[in-house]
Amino acid sequence: MIDTRSITDQGTTRPFLLVRGTDVTGHKKPTNYFETLVHAVKAYVGSGIFAMGFAFSNSGMLLGPVTMLVIALMNLHCQHLLIKACVKITDEEPVEVLPSFAETVQYTFEDSKLEWLQKHSKGFGILTDVFLILAEYGFCVVYFIFVSRHLGEISAAHGWDPGYRVILAIILIPMLLTTLLGSLKLLMPVSLIANVIMWIGIVLILYFSLLNLPPISDRDLISRVERIPLFFGIVFFAFEGITFIIPLRMEMKNPDSFTSRWGILNTTMIIVITLYLLVGFLTYWQWGDEVQGSAFLNMPQSEPLSQATKILISLGVMLTYALHMYIPFEIAYPRFYRKWGPFNHPTVIIYVYRSVAVLITYGVANISSNLGTFISLVGALTGAVLAMLLPAILELVMLYGELTYFVIIKDVFLITVAFASAITGTILSIMDILKDNTEKSQEK
Repeated sequence: MIDTRSITDQGTTRPFLLVRGTDVTGHKKPTNYFETLVHAVKAYVGSGIFAMGFAFSNSGMLLGPVTMLVIALMNLHCQHLLIKACVKITDEEPVEVLPSFAETVQYTFEDSKLEWLQKHSKGFGILTDVFLILAEYGFCVVYFIFVSRHLGEISAAHGWDPGYRVILAIILIPMLLTTLLGSLKLLMPVSLIANVIMWIGIVLILYFSLLNLPPISDRDLISRVERIPLFFGIVFFAFEGITFIIPLRMEMKNPDSFTSRWGILNTTMIIVITLYLLVGFLTYWQWGDEVQGSAFLNMPQSEPLSQATKILISLGVMLTYALHMYIPFEIAYPRFYRKWGPFNHPTVIIYVYRSVAVLITYGVANISSNLGTFISLVGALTGAVLAMLLPAILELVMLYGELTYFVIIKDVFLITVAFASAITGTILSIMDILKDNTEKSQEK
């Protein structure tokens, strides 16, 4: 049932989109520690983990793991910075509010001592929402490509090869139906099933990776330095669970446990980085430079266990799709509601709204089937900005006037890495996609 009461007149000093008890996207029951941890792990452990071998092929056996660990620690630090900024905004309000990522950016800039940031604070908030929506839509496009590529291999092994775009059309309906669930509480069973499937998939990919391993000396410790930006893009894609951080914390019964020593953030990162390093190292060791954007594509095409694994993991990714569609809906729909609502048939409007979003990602997925490069593009274009650039800027703004040399050097370093990764990774990824499309056109 949609609550059509005013979402601004709640005793707040600012027009927050979400005030506890006044949520236009539907009433949601609070989640406990376990439920939130399941969602957090699922937010990170998606198709990106199976591209880690491809990432290492662009870096090397030594450089890849070391660089990934550094990025993971920087990412975790930036998540804590984001939550600190969010809590600061919350503490300043007389009633319990739930500031979004964009509102955290906007109101932190609004409170800045710098007049230019104050003047453009709303614009930065809108820009943050744009990057968040682009990131989540990018994830969903990758999931379409991922599922279509794997199911295409299976059908081809059985003598039926309808083509990439036909399979995309076939999987559109089940992908669409999973997005009609309205809250994280309702998505909990879906997320739990997807988690179980992903864990089974991880075990199976590790099993195939360990079969008849070649000498480790056959792999480069540092390889293709000129393609390091692609490595950064893939890793940023895999670590872009930061888009879930604030929404997950919003719905917790006890939000304080989110950032405690053994809270959601730290526990999730320990689990995730262990899995990424293990899968990336072993899949690159097994298949070397031949490893693809999903290591499952390297598995024997005709072997029954291999086919069963691909079907299982495709199902897990399809279920994950709904979780990532949840974020752009929560971002954009309240603004849509403010401008055009209230509606006579709110549930119908919500379903139509969600369906249009699914069709957009489906349409983009038809452009290219180059999984690894598209993963790198999404990570470079949006991940660097959301995961590192904005949190670092938020800390500089919050501590302006009290900054230490350590904080300045640290945050400037994070901003520099984010900018360099975004620009070079995006350019290389687009060049690879154009090259791939050109080669396919020439083959026809």
